[in-house]
Amino acid sequence: MKLRITRLSVILLTANLLLLGLAGCASLWRDRFGLFADQAPSPVFHVEGGTLLTPDGQPFIARGINLQYGDRPKAAYPALAAIHDQGANIIRLELRADASAHDLRRALNRAVRLKMPVMVMLWEKDVTCGHDSDVLRHYAQDLWRGRWSQVLLDRKYQPYLMLNIANEWGSSNNGFRDYLATYRELILALRARGYRMPLVIDAADCGQNPASFTDGRGATLEAADPLHNTLFSVHAYNRPWADHVKIDANLAALQATGLPFLLGEFGSRQLVEDGAAVDHLYMMQRAQAMGIGWIAWSWKGNGGPSQVLDMSKRYGRAELTQHGQDVINGPDGIRATAKAAF
Repeated sequence: MKLRITRLSVILLTANLLLLGLAGCASLWRDRFGLFADQAPSPVFHVEGGTLLTPDGQPFIARGINLQYGDRPKAAYPALAAIHDQGANIIRLELRADASAHDLRRALNRAVRLKMPVMVMLWEKDVTCGHDSDVLRHYAQDLWRGRWSQVLLDRKYQPYLMLNIANEWGSSNNGFRDYLATYRELILALRARGYRMPLVIDAADCGQNPASFTDGRGATLEAADPLHNTLFSVHAYNRPWADHVKIDANLAALQATGLPFLLGEFGSRQLVEDGAAVDHLYMMQRAQAMGIGWIAWSWKGNGGPSQVLDMSKRYGRAELTQHGQDVINGPDGIRATAKAAF
């Protein structure tokens, strides 16, 4: 049979080939760059009415443990499973500036297998208790918006993540002006990079000053977030938290703001600094009564006087210290009060 080729058939064939080529290009761009994505965004932890909610909308109260992962990633990696096995419902994962994307992905893969939420956090000597805005901007650009961003924006991790921008950065000097201005800038920069999970902001003055978030300051930071998905963290150490009256007053003042907050770290009766210690058992009792989340410092890796805050003598197997027994097995500890997110 003789094939008859008309001008119309040539035009139709050419048009079909062109459409197929465009479709192939669109597929390539979608696969390589995430464009033309037809999937809805992954659900994330989010804040509503001052309450932190799981991706499926259930209230979440943190009962977790800090892990100094960035100091020794290979040694600390087994602690992810050990912490999970103690009943913690979140890990605050310390990262150092030299942490590789591989180290981060390895930890997050393990956390996903364990169904364990992770609050990633930057710890560096010039960040912790520091107040240089340029230093923090540099780290945010190089790490959160650079080296670590492709890992943290991976779709499979989104339901598990919170991003703690910097450990204990900022000062109350000049009425918190630099502190607030820097965090407003970083919130916008991180949202522009595509982060949708809660952004966690530590209080100023080594994380210990609840006034960082009272008197409208926390509300100012929350308003700067176009997604309104900001979580505030205070660290209960030293004289500002040294007796029951101060603990009660600080927690009440923070709760009165109506903002979502938690205790990202806290001290211990055993840790005496500047002549002061924190009654961690009372702190945990009040947190339970008030529905306040907390993440205890820390699984292992402390030195000097702070070694009393080690909760386990080993990374990969729970060999609990007195602090570990209090936090995990105490009357208001993890085993008695934690509820899993997933």
